[in-house]
Amino acid sequence: MVPRALVMGVGNLLLGDEGFGVHVVREFEARYDLPPEVEVVDGGCPGFRLLDYLRGRELVLLVDVVAEEAPPGTLRVFEDGDLSRFAAVKPYSPHEVSLIEALKFAEFAGVLPRKLKILAAVPGDISPGVKLSSALEKALPRALSWLERELREANIAIRRRPGCA
Repeated sequence: MVPRALVMGVGNLLLGDEGFGVHVVREFEARYDLPPEVEVVDGGCPGFRLLDYLRGRELVLLVDVVAEEAPPGTLRVFEDGDLSRFAAVKPYSPHEVSLIEALKFAEFAGVLPRKLKILAAVPGDISPGVKLSSALEKALPRALSWLERELREANIAIRRRPGCA
């Protein structure tokens, strides 16, 4: 049986802030005890594989970066009706599929979940490297709080592990 909720971080860990979503979900898994109804996935650069993860879900929370004119570390939430406003950071190869392209295809294929939200951070540095910029390091706790809040609003009981701030 497919867990009813999916928390997925997307991005390329080798390009600094582009890997923000992956950093967030790794930290989320380390800090919280989650029930079996929640699956947490390091999605990397999923392309059309995203459809396999969306199929059969009630709630999907994606974490990524967004190309917006705002200070680095700014967090934006995109949901159902305003997904078309999500400006993905451009793929580095013409063979890659952006997150929004995969979501549009998922809509066409009829596999979008009942509720879909994207938390996206404005990156500061997407040059080669495995560390987040200081702006996105500071945004990480706010992203974790957002995930916690969204799951609780969906009546999914999660618990912060002892000793985890």
